[in-house]
Amino acid sequence: MAKALDGMRILDLSQVLAGPFCGQQLALLGADVIKIEPPVGGDQMRSRVLASRLSDAGMAGAFLAMNMGKRSVAMDLKDPRIKEILFGLIRDADAILHNFRAGVVDRLGLDYERVRAANPNIIYTVISGFGSSGPKSADAAYDGAIQAASGMMANNGTSDSGPLRTGYMPVDMMTGMSAAFATTAALLRRQRTGEGQMVDVAMLDCAIVLQAANFARNEVDDVPDSLIGNQSVAGIPTASSFPTAEGSMLSAAIMPKHVEAFFDEAGIGQLLEDPRFSTREAMIENKAAVREVLNNALRADTAENWEARFAARGIPIAKINAIREVMDLPQMKHRGVLTKSPRPIGIDEDFRLVGAPYVTSTDGPAPDRAPPLLGQHSREVLAEAGISREVVEALIADGAVAAIDHKE
Repeated sequence: MAKALDGMRILDLSQVLAGPFCGQQLALLGADVIKIEPPVGGDQMRSRVLASRLSDAGMAGAFLAMNMGKRSVAMDLKDPRIKEILFGLIRDADAILHNFRAGVVDRLGLDYERVRAANPNIIYTVISGFGSSGPKSADAAYDGAIQAASGMMANNGTSDSGPLRTGYMPVDMMTGMSAAFATTAALLRRQRTGEGQMVDVAMLDCAIVLQAANFARNEVDDVPDSLIGNQSVAGIPTASSFPTAEGSMLSAAIMPKHVEAFFDEAGIGQLLEDPRFSTREAMIENKAAVREVLNNALRADTAENWEARFAARGIPIAKINAIREVMDLPQMKHRGVLTKSPRPIGIDEDFRLVGAPYVTSTDGPAPDRAPPLLGQHSREVLAEAGISREVVEALIADGAVAAIDHKE
């Protein structure tokens, strides 16, 4: 059965995380995503950013995670012969995606006006740190820098640690998902209007959207930034992380019914009659005492057991899991967000990689291809574009194109 984006061709010129993640989400929905990368080294994530035991093969773990379902064409965009070929691909594409900075895209001749002149109906999606215009539009950006610039770090950490960034890349992932959503919306609009358009996605904007509630609280109620660690922004001490007999857990017990059930299941329900704990306001005022009694009570059992016990009472609490533990959770296996990727060429093992964060009743997101080797599909795609075999082989001999001798 047809997937949502079957028949759509996307040219993905992006590298690293946000752009490739966008392209992967489109590929999971059936789009023919052609990853265009430099012939030497390819996408930086293949081997040069995050070390991996597969870096020498150009298939580092983080690269695999962003590039399922794509075809790879490796060619030098600075070569005039390649420029002509690229614009041939652009004329036949439904969308093009890149994360070049403003000055770079101009030097490559791939700005929106020139691309639109070649294909007026194309969807032109550009991802950048700060947007395609404005005083910082030419500035470089990575996830950590955007966390700092966006206010994220001002609300992450403790008074002892100071502001902290996260241990993963939420801005990149949010940006990639936002770009995929916006590109799909633009394709839908084109079906209705016949018009292409530019989609401008900024990492800074996406980081701010992630903090929409915080920004509103600051604007409406003048709530200042605060380094509260694992405590809830609600301020009630029952919503925090706690040690147990084995492992730790995080409670989101904020509502009165959850707080009452929390104390009761922990075997200290009688303490709710203590004036220090009898009201929400009293708990906030006496948060150190609340934490002390809960720490003592929760050491009576393991985090895993507490999670099951509290879940049975309807309390939102979870054991703090390591990633390897999460990968083996029955709920994760049931949902299928970790999908078994087809095996890349030359890699004789299976990997579970993160797919899409939703399921559908029919035709859902799934990888149809393994993450590609560098230039794995160069000959194939250029032949589809009408480039003769002799020309392709000459470009390969000159180093303008990289290809591998393999057919899927």
